[in-house]
Amino acid sequence: MLDPQAIAAFAERHLMPDTVLITRIAGEDVLDTSTGDLVPASPQVIHSGQAGLYRGQERIRSRSGHEGAWVEETRAGYRMMLPLAAAELQENDTTHVVKARDTQAVGRTYRVVSMGEVSSYPVVRTVWLEEHNRKAAR
Repeated sequence: MLDPQAIAAFAERHLMPDTVLITRIAGEDVLDTSTGDLVPASPQVIHSGQAGLYRGQERIRSRSGHEGAWVEETRAGYRMMLPLAAAELQENDTTHVVKARDTQAVGRTYRVVSMGEVSSYPVVRTVWLEEHNRKAAR
């Protein structure tokens, strides 16, 4: 019989070499008493730590032009694996790559585009991402 805890430990050790910071906008704007302006609320940290970032492809169908014909399009997407202990992510959470085996990934940010996948035999948490901001590493 397969041991899910052993598989999860293996996945964390070998498939999650990167470090990420995942945040969520925590509520409505707040009043800055010194200026009297409304400013965005401080983001809430959802996960800070281990993850694995993998490129994938997303197939979408969209209408094009005036005739409204449906066109199939393939866009780049990313899949992120997290440890089972990670909190549940929501759409629009922001993922910032802090440390990565691929140095060009450091500093990039991604937006969570769907709720995390679930399974009857969970060993990792998986969410789909869309690249949000690409800054070249310095």
